Amino acid sequence: MESSTTVMVLIFLSTSVLLSLCFHGGEATVVIVSKDGDGDYGSISEAISKAPRFSDTPYTIQVRSGTYKEYVVVPSQKINIKIVGDGPQQTRIVGSHYGTTLAVYGDGFVAENIGLVNSAGLKASAAVTVRNEANHSIFFQCSIEGLQDTLWAVSGRQFYKNCDIYGTVDFIYGDAAALFEDCNLYARYRPYVTFTAQSRESPDEDTAFAFQHCQFTMAPEDAAMKSKVRATLGRPWRPYSTVAVIDSFIDSMVDPAGWEEMQGQPTDKVTYVEFNNYGPGSNTSGRVNWPGVRVLSGPDEAQHFTASILLDADSWIPHKGVPYNS
Repeated sequence: MESSTTVMVLIFLSTSVLLSLCFHGGEATVVIVSKDGDGDYGSISEAISKAPRFSDTPYTIQVRSGTYKEYVVVPSQKINIKIVGDGPQQTRIVGSHYGTTLAVYGDGFVAENIGLVNSAGLKASAAVTVRNEANHSIFFQCSIEGLQDTLWAVSGRQFYKNCDIYGTVDFIYGDAAALFEDCNLYARYRPYVTFTAQSRESPDEDTAFAFQHCQFTMAPEDAAMKSKVRATLGRPWRPYSTVAVIDSFIDSMVDPAGWEEMQGQPTDKVTYVEFNNYGPGSNTSGRVNWPGVRVLSGPDEAQHFTASILLDADSWIPHKGVPYNS
């Protein structure tokens, strides 16, 4: 009888310890979302609702293949959430212009191998696919698909690696310190396209959009319409708008002027820089004549827009297990 009681106590204590580790920062938790009913949850939103609050270890949600028609919100108290799919074309979260497909407020968020879509048509005034306000957030090997206002990089340090991002007007916008590395920026057909609308408000901020080893080109399905498109690399949503394009391919539909005005915003305070780009749209001799539009003189000047400096990446990205160029 004594030994049975002892065993029961040990089992109870072991279970309690495991639960404590999972929900109070000892071990990472992994749950499965499946549309077939053979996972822990049937929706991504349900899995997030069950995640611990303010956990200092990852809570990983493995999302199996399928199309998930839901609006996913990661609240600010749900930090270190990681959503992993079976691939951008296999696991897809699909919303419409009536709501943001994925809104992220919890710091330390990671999305990997997943497709994110806003299916709003061309008549929609905006089609926000991702709204990201999470500091130290990463999108790795994802597809982010929309039209106008696809990716709202609102604030914080954000890293996008090996992603495909689709859109038309201002389709990467906001005031984050965001680095896009080895990404494809795909313009969908529209007579006028603007890739970015960075919204830095003041000289005291340290925010910018930086693109390294990226491609500014047409979406594959719209490649035949390239000659009918006039695109620019960006326009200022706020006075101190800051964008750097470095070591990237710029296709022929990008206008020689490179950048354009936004109604009601000044152009004398922006910082729009390019360095070591290539492709038919990379010739900078015809760029707009604004004080802050220039070609960087060398790699030393470009250092400010690297992961290590712009994102302070060495202090947090290695813990996420995602490769980056320092």
